[in-house]
Amino acid sequence: DLAKSTRSFGNDISDNALRRAFVGRVASFETYKLDYSVRKAAAAGGAGLTISTLPAANNFWVPRAQTVAATGEAANIDNRFQTVTVSSTTNVAPGDSFTIANVFAVHHITKQSTGVLKTFRVIAVPSATTLVISAPIISNQGGSDAEAQYQNVTIPVTSATAAITFLNTAAAAMNPFWQKDAIEILPGRYAVPTNAGAAVMRASTDQGIELVMTKQYDIKTMKTLFRLDTLFGVVNKQPQMSGIIMFGQP
Repeated sequence: DLAKSTRSFGNDISDNALRRAFVGRVASFETYKLDYSVRKAAAAGGAGLTISTLPAANNFWVPRAQTVAATGEAANIDNRFQTVTVSSTTNVAPGDSFTIANVFAVHHITKQSTGVLKTFRVIAVPSATTLVISAPIISNQGGSDAEAQYQNVTIPVTSATAAITFLNTAAAAMNPFWQKDAIEILPGRYAVPTNAGAAVMRASTDQGIELVMTKQYDIKTMKTLFRLDTLFGVVNKQPQMSGIIMFGQP
């Protein structure tokens, strides 16, 4: 009836959501409308996949800055990712999300278990039995200072065949979220030849991203060509402070 169709929930958030399709800040998150979201296919890895959480399996990660080869060369380590060994990677795809039985997330300061299974993301599938994942499994099973400081999971019950459960079991649009400092845009700059007969104009956005407009006359076609370019890169510095939400999962 009319009374129900025109009723207000008595707060600005619900009223604005109904009238303007605007939610604003919710639980400290700024929300925005997104109509170009990419859809993620349902995980096809199926049931039966397992991973060993026993200390002897070395599927836990030890944070470190560098690794030194036998020949003495030092290489930097990217602690955002880890390669783990699993029973099979058949039909597993990058972007799939999963949990591991008895691998619980911990509070990053107190290191106490949250009672919630830690969520992991598949980054790459390099072989039939290995996955590159994020976040790494830092369970402090090695007992080093670095593991204790960066511990992100606890494993109260270890197993040689801990079950892997995929979370994206239904195809859906991906809604990204991130903490501001987790994502960084890196502006770039490129040189245009000064003796090639092109007119060049440069400008920068408020965020520091450079825009370059180039103009050149083509004597063959008697047309003036215009080109507009920008050069930048995006890096996810801290994957544990960003992620995606996929609604409609069973």
